[in-house]
Amino acid sequence: MGRMSTVQDAQVFSAVGGRLAENGAVTLQTVVAETGVSIGSLYHRYGSREGLMAQTWLDAVKAFQARFLAALESDDENAGECAALATPQFCRAERERAIVLTCCRPSEFVSEATPQDLVEEINCVNDDAAAAVRRFARRSGYTLEACRMGLVAFPLGAVRLYLPRRPVPASLDDYISAAFRAAVNIE
Repeated sequence: MGRMSTVQDAQVFSAVGGRLAENGAVTLQTVVAETGVSIGSLYHRYGSREGLMAQTWLDAVKAFQARFLAALESDDENAGECAALATPQFCRAERERAIVLTCCRPSEFVSEATPQDLVEEINCVNDDAAAAVRRFARRSGYTLEACRMGLVAFPLGAVRLYLPRRPVPASLDDYISAAFRAAVNIE
């Protein structure tokens, strides 16, 4: 039987996101220094720096989209508003992952050197979310542009006013609800 891995993904991904948000760059050496995980263990677990970066992004986006899509695809009559609120709620519940998604650009996590299987998985995850927004727009009768603004752009812009330096306050939810309702023209 092989040894149990001592690499804790959440700790490593948090270090990656934190360094990017603070410094705009991350090296494996800074991850080693912050986590105490050896560079050999990082290579063994993630394959390469590019593999680590892509897996950091995937971890955060999958965690967020699970919450967002559950709300968006529910039968709740306020599904859109609940999905818009998934962003600030995620930022409060999953701060480290939220920092990865809100403070960093996807291009910082995916490059030409990223393993192809991870690129395909990222594309699939993103395509699934985009398709869910399109389905919601058709189902609800709202325009796709209004849905993109109310579900994605306004909530993301709002939480970026706070992260990574400050926590996202619960009071922001009222503004995001109002922005969603205005975008889709609900009075």
